[in-house]
Amino acid sequence: MDPRLATLLARLQSTQFVDLAGSESYSVIRIGQALLNDAAAAFLASSSVVRTVTLNPRAENRIDVQLKLAKPSFLPAFNVALHIEQQPQLPDSPELVLRLSGAGGLLRLAGPALASSAALPRGIRLDGDRIHVNVRHLLEQQRRAEVLEYVEQLHVLSEESRLVLAVQLPVRLPFLSKEAKGGERSMG
Repeated sequence: MDPRLATLLARLQSTQFVDLAGSESYSVIRIGQALLNDAAAAFLASSSVVRTVTLNPRAENRIDVQLKLAKPSFLPAFNVALHIEQQPQLPDSPELVLRLSGAGGLLRLAGPALASSAALPRGIRLDGDRIHVNVRHLLEQQRRAEVLEYVEQLHVLSEESRLVLAVQLPVRLPFLSKEAKGGERSMG
């Protein structure tokens, strides 16, 4: 990044973007399958439980997953489907909930290994056939949790071969109360 732009962005962030107050950004970010799988591989590189994972986003908020566990090594790779069931409700509930289906007996066999708190990365937990992904905890691990301070809405969707993030980023004056964010501007 150009150092002049980096300096400008650092100054804006240090003032909580006061010079952009009242602005809003709506972004739709489409993440291709290759980039998504590169990110998943990097994220799981230190996992002692998951050897490989391949994500294949599908239409209608479904993601097909091929998963190979490190142990027990005799288990073959198996396929599951994830259905996006619940969106994060920011800022109070930053959890994305996915419903697991498929793999039948293999999932029952592998489930206890995956459900242990040591097996899954911090911020991801398995509860029956639901996977809870805490976006705040994932960002904290990357030292990026402050990003959520600026996000009002985050929707995770899928379409054929792409994961879609729909993000709303309003810029508010730092001294506005939460009650004032509905459009009323209280200056004092």
